[in-house]
Amino acid sequence: MEIDYAEIGRNIREHRRRCGMKQKELAELINVSDQHISHIENGYTKLSLVTLVAICNVLEVDCNTILGTSLEGAQHTALQNRLINTISTMDTPKLKLLSDFCKTLSRYEVETAIKYKK
Repeated sequence: MEIDYAEIGRNIREHRRRCGMKQKELAELINVSDQHISHIENGYTKLSLVTLVAICNVLEVDCNTILGTSLEGAQHTALQNRLINTISTMDTPKLKLLSDFCKTLSRYEVETAIKYKK
């Protein structure tokens, strides 16, 4: 399997911009040069695991989201695990409500919602 560093860079750029952050600000927060952030975002350089985790922590996004299609299967599993952890502390009324919501959601066309967001 090949890791798509260009996609990773695009994802970092997208999330950095959503945070309203400049490359220089991100670079300062993780103790690298703004040129290094630029190279990562443009896919010119590979980033280390330490840098990836630091970026994700600053941008408050999970690594799977940044890694994108490189981890589609792992992302699905991670989301399932997050749900399991969340529901493990719920009482019966909340579980029933969640179950009803999930049934409704499973009938809902996500593509339709995405079209209306634009």
